[in-house]
Amino acid sequence: MLELVQQLAVLDALLSNWDGVLIRMGAPDPLRDQALAAAATRLAAAQAPDDIDLALDDLLDIVEDTPAYDYVRTLIARAQIPASATAKTRGAFAFASIMEDDTGMLGETSDIAGKTLGKVIGVPLEPYLVKVYFATNRKSSGTGDEIYTGDPDPSGFSCGLAEVTIPIGAHRTGSLEQRKWWQPLRDKDDPRRYVVLGRIDKLSHGDFSSRIAADTDSSRDLLVFVHGYNVTFEDAARRAAQFAFDLKFNGPVLLYSWPSLGSLPGYSADEERAFLSSSVFSSFLQSLEDGPWRNVHLLAHSMGNRVMLYGLTNQNWPNSKLGQVVFVAADVYTETFSQLFPKISSNGQHYTSYVSKKDRALLLSSILHKADRIGICKGEPFVMAGLETIDATRVDTGLLGHGYFAEKESIISDIAELLDKGHTACQRQLNQPLNKPYWNFDRNGKTGSSS
Repeated sequence: MLELVQQLAVLDALLSNWDGVLIRMGAPDPLRDQALAAAATRLAAAQAPDDIDLALDDLLDIVEDTPAYDYVRTLIARAQIPASATAKTRGAFAFASIMEDDTGMLGETSDIAGKTLGKVIGVPLEPYLVKVYFATNRKSSGTGDEIYTGDPDPSGFSCGLAEVTIPIGAHRTGSLEQRKWWQPLRDKDDPRRYVVLGRIDKLSHGDFSSRIAADTDSSRDLLVFVHGYNVTFEDAARRAAQFAFDLKFNGPVLLYSWPSLGSLPGYSADEERAFLSSSVFSSFLQSLEDGPWRNVHLLAHSMGNRVMLYGLTNQNWPNSKLGQVVFVAADVYTETFSQLFPKISSNGQHYTSYVSKKDRALLLSSILHKADRIGICKGEPFVMAGLETIDATRVDTGLLGHGYFAEKESIISDIAELLDKGHTACQRQLNQPLNKPYWNFDRNGKTGSSS
């Protein structure tokens, strides 16, 4: 009984004084506001007192890192009440003394107060603008809503800057918010609900490099992201923005978008386009040789790994600043990788491969090709000297188990540490099975002490 009374008192204190808390937090901060929105959602969705307690803990952890902490601590101290005290909530939620047989009513009232606090905290927030620099060897459309098509540009690659908004109030780490197919009446370009691709500026190669240089300095790095199969230019830009936002990468994130058709039946055509894009991708990396940045990191997903791998091996090493090279769910034949990887393993700073036994998309690819793929484990993961392999099977990788690199917070955090600090899997405290040459996550998808 006392626990419920105390919970209600804390909720009441925060409800009654949230405006004051918000003022004391100071200037808006996108990451803090994102965390507040997540706490608000958990409060609004709470089904039991324990759920409310957990959401309140998250909320107070957020406030602890702001100037409002002392004020909130005072509010909670005042809300500490003895078992015989009268619990009240704001307005229509007020009620008098609580008896033992009133537990059900008290729990219901606490639930209402928790959901109300969630609504108060989760007020609409301005979308956060992410700048996505891009290079692409897609052909420009010139008509309709499609800026770039799924056809290759015979002239090479073009550059530009895309503006993508993240809906701070609705966004959850790892989620690429978009309108569902059963919501046709909603505006798919509503920036408060969805990740939205907005303005696109095409830039000359010179302007592209100078704009990136203006956004960085000698203490920062670049990250080049290469998307996979069945991805349109718009989808690629939205994913790049969401991944960059959640990754909190300390520097510009550049998208390289090769001409995928963006359709499930286009798999074979995408294979040809990925191969043809490799030399153009290599030329793009050469264009990033000069600049104030320290390192150029590469991360490719799915079939995009073919673009990256072939691009690094089909001619001279394209960029002396290449740092971390990350293969995620690589849709690459194991024999092809075994032949090509030794050509590049002595270059770059570090090579990492994320794989999973649950990757159903790569399982289908393996069956269709009658050839194993790097990114899917069948028994033991694929390993090679010079390549650090991370088995992500223990992480809940979703329905297809293929997009986990940008969807699962534990893996996003692991990639962030890899790129930011250059830490090995051992330094990131991943688990190494006894006498095995690869690493994995613990049962909860989190890092832990190596063993």
